[in-house]
Amino acid sequence: MSAFQVSAADKGDFAAEKLAWDVLKATANHGVSVPSSIDLSQCVMLKPYSIACLIAMGAKADRQIPLTLPTNPQCLEHIVRIGLPQWFSMPDPPSLQSRATNVVARQLESRPSSSFSDDVVRVLSGELGLSVGVPSTLATHLDEVVLNAVTHANSLIGCIVVGQAFPLKECMEVAVVDLGQTIRGHLTANPAHAAIHTDAAAILQATTEGVTGTVGTNRWGEPNSGVGLFELRQYCESGGGEMAILSGSSYLTFESGNEPRAHQFHGGFAGCLVNIRFFKR
Repeated sequence: MSAFQVSAADKGDFAAEKLAWDVLKATANHGVSVPSSIDLSQCVMLKPYSIACLIAMGAKADRQIPLTLPTNPQCLEHIVRIGLPQWFSMPDPPSLQSRATNVVARQLESRPSSSFSDDVVRVLSGELGLSVGVPSTLATHLDEVVLNAVTHANSLIGCIVVGQAFPLKECMEVAVVDLGQTIRGHLTANPAHAAIHTDAAAILQATTEGVTGTVGTNRWGEPNSGVGLFELRQYCESGGGEMAILSGSSYLTFESGNEPRAHQFHGGFAGCLVNIRFFKR
């Protein structure tokens, strides 16, 4: 792939359905090639899922992709504090201490420690003043998303996790991305789900109680219950947040007051991106 420049307009979120299409399409193409260089000079804002996708490409290329940093000082400071430059080829990558509103990007290639999700939620929720018991609930849901990625995706880079709190909006966002098989690829490996023929149907099935592509035990020697994404979907649809899942040729959004909505992603995303926005409760 040739040099890749992220445009100034390449920003937005799944809730507004105005997405970082440049970044998403470049990441989706990783099965063919990764960019020869990445230019962020025009960027004025990068959401957590955009940062996670860029880092995933950097990880796949063994941190050998040259990177041009943003000229916008706020955007530059943000991506440095969240750790993005460390995943690319730079003679002297800048470094700044992270803020209380950021979770520095992490690559997880095996089962995370029992404290990982607790630590992520603790960092992000510190600025939000969540009700007692809510942080542990969110950590449990995040655990399931990360465990799904490192258990089922068959991703050579494992998964990338990035998080950011937005105190003024009273919410936090966490993105988990892998560059492995699609959700449909995983589910249809189980004969019980071999009839799933679209990525949208596979994503919807993956958020249904008791559905899993695992036959017998998973790579950790444990049976899969198929309740992880189902419980997270329930939490979001009850008003606790919003979730978007992109895999293959579709992405689905889940939120309170609406049925899940399916959207086309032309070209196909080889892997899976889960973006979750948790609201203050």
